[in-house]
Amino acid sequence: MAERTETLLAGEYFVAVQGFAMMRTCLTEPSAARPRMEEIKGVIDTMTEFPQSLAIPMTEHGVEDGYTRWAPRYDGPNPAIEAEQPVVHAMLTTAPRGVALDAACGTGRHAAKLVELGYDVIGVDATEAMLAVAREKVPSADLRRGRLEDLPVDDNSVDLVTCALSLTHVPSLEPVLHEFGRVLRSGGQAVLSDIHPVATMTGGIAGFPESDITKGIPYVVNLTHHVSEYIRGFTSAGLSVLECVEPLVTEAVLPVFPSYALFPDATRQAFLGSPYLLVWRVERTAPPA
Repeated sequence: MAERTETLLAGEYFVAVQGFAMMRTCLTEPSAARPRMEEIKGVIDTMTEFPQSLAIPMTEHGVEDGYTRWAPRYDGPNPAIEAEQPVVHAMLTTAPRGVALDAACGTGRHAAKLVELGYDVIGVDATEAMLAVAREKVPSADLRRGRLEDLPVDDNSVDLVTCALSLTHVPSLEPVLHEFGRVLRSGGQAVLSDIHPVATMTGGIAGFPESDITKGIPYVVNLTHHVSEYIRGFTSAGLSVLECVEPLVTEAVLPVFPSYALFPDATRQAFLGSPYLLVWRVERTAPPA
C-alpha cells in the first residue's frame, strides 16, 4: 500500500486519553473522573499553545515497507518485546524439543533463543530487511522468505511453532492457524504472542517514531482479532489450547504513551492494568479441517 499521512494535534490526543480515563472510572468512582474534566478544559482552552498545538504527522505504512524501515532498531527499546519475551520463554521450557519453526521470525530474537535451547530452527519472514538482521544474529538457522498464509515448510515436519507479535497484521487468522496445524506434527505445540484486542481497539499501533516526535510517527496498523476468532481458528486447525496469558499494561509500559510526560495521572488511569498482549500455547491434537 502507498504511504498515507494525516496530521494529529497533540491536544486532540491528550483529550482522547483523558476521555478514556474518565470512561474507566466515571460510573464506579466519579470523584476520580472529575480531575480529568479539569484537565480536558485546560487542554481545550490552550489548543493554540504548545504543546497542544503541536502538529504530528501520522504516516501509515504497509506491513513490508513499515518493517523494512523498522528492522535496524526493532529489537529495542521495544516495550511490547520487553513484556512478551519472558512469557514466551517460560512457555518454551515445557515445549517439545526437535525442529522449531519461527514464523514471522523478524530479526530472529526468538530463533536465537530456540537455537540456545537446542532446536533445529527454521525461520520464515516476508520482509527481507528483517531476515538480513536475523541472518547476522542466528547464522545457524535455516531462514526462508515466505508468508504466514503460505509457509515454505513441509507438512507434519516441525515439533514447535513460534509466532511473535505478527498475527495482528494478518486480515484473517484462520488461514494462518491452518498453516501452523499443517506443518506441526501430532503432539507438536505452538507458542503465539500478539497485541491484545483491547489494546488495538484503544489506539495501539505498531509505531516506530524517531527520537524527535515532531518529525512524525510512522506506523503499521494493528488489526483487531477477538479471542473468539482465535478459538475458531484453533478448532479449525486441530489445535487445542493449553495455556493463555494476558500481560497487562504495567508502570514500566506507561512511558510509551505520549501523554505520560504531561498527564501521568490520566495516562495511568486510562491504561494501567488494561490488557496489553495475548500469549497462547496450543497443541496439535487433530489434523486441520
